[in-house]
Amino acid sequence: MKLLKYSVIGIFFLTGCKKYLSEEPKKQASIKTAAQLEALIDNATAFSYETNLSAIFSTDDTEIKAEVYKNNPTNAISVDNLQYYLFQVEGVVNLAADQLWNNEFKKIFTANLVLTNIDQVSGDEMTKQRVKADAYFIRAYSYWVLANHYCAPYSVSNLNSMGLPIKKTVDYTESLKRATLKETYDFILSDIAEAQKVAVEDVESSNPWRVSKKAIAAFLSRFYLFTGELDNSLAQANSALSTVSTKLVDYKTIKPGAPGIYKNPDAKLDYSELNDWLPTKYLYWQEFYYTRYVYAPAQWYSPSTALLATYDTQNDLRYKNFMFTNGGRRFSVITPAAPRYTVFSDGKYIPAGFTIAEVLLNKAEVLARKGESNAAIEVVNTLRAKRMSTYIALSAGNKDEAIKKVLEERRRELPFAMRWYDIRRFSVNDTPVDDITVTRDFYEINSAGVNLSNPKTYKLDPKRLLVPINGVEMDASKGQLQQNSY
Repeated sequence: MKLLKYSVIGIFFLTGCKKYLSEEPKKQASIKTAAQLEALIDNATAFSYETNLSAIFSTDDTEIKAEVYKNNPTNAISVDNLQYYLFQVEGVVNLAADQLWNNEFKKIFTANLVLTNIDQVSGDEMTKQRVKADAYFIRAYSYWVLANHYCAPYSVSNLNSMGLPIKKTVDYTESLKRATLKETYDFILSDIAEAQKVAVEDVESSNPWRVSKKAIAAFLSRFYLFTGELDNSLAQANSALSTVSTKLVDYKTIKPGAPGIYKNPDAKLDYSELNDWLPTKYLYWQEFYYTRYVYAPAQWYSPSTALLATYDTQNDLRYKNFMFTNGGRRFSVITPAAPRYTVFSDGKYIPAGFTIAEVLLNKAEVLARKGESNAAIEVVNTLRAKRMSTYIALSAGNKDEAIKKVLEERRRELPFAMRWYDIRRFSVNDTPVDDITVTRDFYEINSAGVNLSNPKTYKLDPKRLLVPINGVEMDASKGQLQQNSY
């Protein structure tokens, strides 16, 4: 059953249209200073996370075993989240809301609010330019996230496919018609060009959610890797890696945290200190060029057997600190044992913004795809030296082996947060060897719920690499928004 819902992209938020028309001009009229707009940008918790159910549930990094669900139907995973886990279309369309779509367009709205007012308010020019650069970057980043969920993967053959509604103002009457994919990516790059006017060179440790030239270089190393512009990606990665502010954390220095103690039967989960961290610490994770997290409100990332098998369980500190084979005990899932991945704040947050680790992996992948195998593996080993209790260097004898080794390391370093994006881009690049097939052995799901008497196998169809747009947004657009084809 559909619940009462509201559209964010239509800029109605929790108010009705009439209330918006009467109140919004008053709100904008109250904006008098650049400091007020800067306060919007500095609301770090509003911009630093995304509730990304595709990243959490829709990739081969995640596995909810049928037996686990059957024994623990109220604790394992909600029926709403199963819509993403089982690659449903109508089930996702009919959910009460889509938090990723809603929250990214809220960020875009705030950026547009800043850009609409920044040249009219009082304040020094340096503050205005900095705030303006931040707003352009926020808008660009949110559009990149949205494009990599609701649009076709970037490729020459997809450039004329449907992109996103381009929102440049806070005017609720602005068109909601979808631009092309090329127009969407051109818009992102035009915003990045404006953001690059920022005077701040490197990441500010006191404000890591504010844009800098190094943060933009880190973003572009990702952007160009995903568009297949390898030389540009490499140049931007090298620029980002010249940072003096952002640093790799040696995982040998991570301390134990408060353990999880459970009874009947007894169990102890030895969490790291990061599991205890609150925003006053995790927002300042020193590997970030720009603070952004995937947020799991259910606090449960359930790693697949295949993901767990990629780790050296004896020496890889990412496995020892973050992977818990009996982690389901946190949610009263006892039989059978279910694994859990947890990094920050009791498993709510995992890094999704560009980190120095990701930029190293971007660089390594570019070098591997260009045939510079030894150089690629050398970059990967720079990262591994900070991740292993006993350092074991990788090696590769040829280009294909180097690509394979780099991508395996990327999966170990960036589980859940980047896998959805990577599956999409691998599906359209010119290297078939990296294509990924995602299947599920589960039960039939329908509008009534899960039918535990009917096992069923699901496969992620390439068409479903485009996340369906939520029905409330379609309804609110009055026919302007066009749904993806399935």
